[in-house]
Amino acid sequence: MRSFIGRFFSVAFVLSNMAIAQAQDLGCSSHVSLNGGTIEVEADASGDDTENIQCALDAATDGGYRDVLLTSPEYSIGAIAATGFVGDLRGRSKTNTTVAIQDSSLACDGAMGVALEFQVGTASVRNMTLSVDSPCGDGGSASVIAYYSNATQCSKRTTFGNVDRVAITGQGTSGLDAVTGVLMQAAPGCTADNERVLGTLKVNRSELSSLDFGVITSVAGGGQVDINYNTFDSVGLPLTILNASQSTTVLSNTFNFNDVAGYSAGSGLGTTAVFIASTSDSPKSNGTALKNNKFIDAGASSGGYGILVGQQGKSVAHSMLVSSNIFTGNTSSTDGAGLAAIDTNDGLVSGNRFSGRAGTWVDLRSGATADGYVGATVSGWAIVANDFGGSTATTDVLLGTRTSGIVVGKGQDLPIVDDQTGDNDVLESGTGGLFSPAASARGTANARARALFRQQLHTIENMRKHR
Repeated sequence: MRSFIGRFFSVAFVLSNMAIAQAQDLGCSSHVSLNGGTIEVEADASGDDTENIQCALDAATDGGYRDVLLTSPEYSIGAIAATGFVGDLRGRSKTNTTVAIQDSSLACDGAMGVALEFQVGTASVRNMTLSVDSPCGDGGSASVIAYYSNATQCSKRTTFGNVDRVAITGQGTSGLDAVTGVLMQAAPGCTADNERVLGTLKVNRSELSSLDFGVITSVAGGGQVDINYNTFDSVGLPLTILNASQSTTVLSNTFNFNDVAGYSAGSGLGTTAVFIASTSDSPKSNGTALKNNKFIDAGASSGGYGILVGQQGKSVAHSMLVSSNIFTGNTSSTDGAGLAAIDTNDGLVSGNRFSGRAGTWVDLRSGATADGYVGATVSGWAIVANDFGGSTATTDVLLGTRTSGIVVGKGQDLPIVDDQTGDNDVLESGTGGLFSPAASARGTANARARALFRQQLHTIENMRKHR
């Protein structure tokens, strides 16, 4: 018996020493340990886990470990940054792992503060809830997760980001700061055309709520961005694609939009689900496919926009597919649109279902050069095989300034089409394609769309100047 007990304690002593040695080998505190190929981090009783998670990511990067696991239910962090990390930072699940971003913990003075920053590498954030209130504490701009190119070597710019089964929740308009959930763009200081971030971003099966901005991407070089199976709720601007040359797939998401009161009218926030903007700083081409999504207008303002697209400064070849989505309007939304595209050519709107009230469901037009828009002819669109049967909009399809050759197909439940130029191919319309008495009112609504686009663009560009 004594021999057995002696052997038991000898083995226990060896295993204990191995655990201590592994922690020491990682160069971290005892709260960070190596379990096989996984670096595990348990919460620190001090209430601040920044140093331990930072050390775990550094050790993973240096040692080639691809898995960092948060084993405790709750964590609290400030700013954490990793360069070249390849692997997963993961919790147990969205319900069993919560990471709180500490108030006033990020450096946002003249820069965008970031809680979890990944430069280059292949970093995945998975299976956790990230909560945030006022991480700058001074009215600055912050991002919960940011994927960047290399800030010290801008030529190294290929980054692969993945956010999977993550809930990011903020305080919305009651927070002090402008908070973004997920951001992917060139690193601060990397501003040349050949320094734009390359690579991919996937945001999958996640929930983003009560944030100022949900996801913002500015990827170049034909990078791939997939925004799939997510839910956006009470987000000032859920999805923004800005000055990008990326192939974007927006698939099977639920966008609750126009559902936030409290933003200033000049910000343009709180109204729009998907905002796609190109300026003179944009690459020459872009591509966006929006399929099988739900766009639900809550009617917080009279001008809710499911998708708002526009170009300023120079013409960009932007191919668009808007297919098999469900657009649900609101009786309060008399000035908005399901899709409003300004100075954008080459799109297909097909297989969508439009129901309820909107100012118009599909609004295509050219902008005014005096307002910075390209101001060219808009063509190359087809609006076919949609279901307008449940629409109570005054106008279902509005073909506005300088539109030409746009096709509105048959068999769409007689949508009310207003072809304001007479240069388009309207094959079927509830009004025969004639002008209606409400045309002047719609002209006012269209001016609001162009003004809203400029407001949103100005707000985003100001926010990004703090990067």
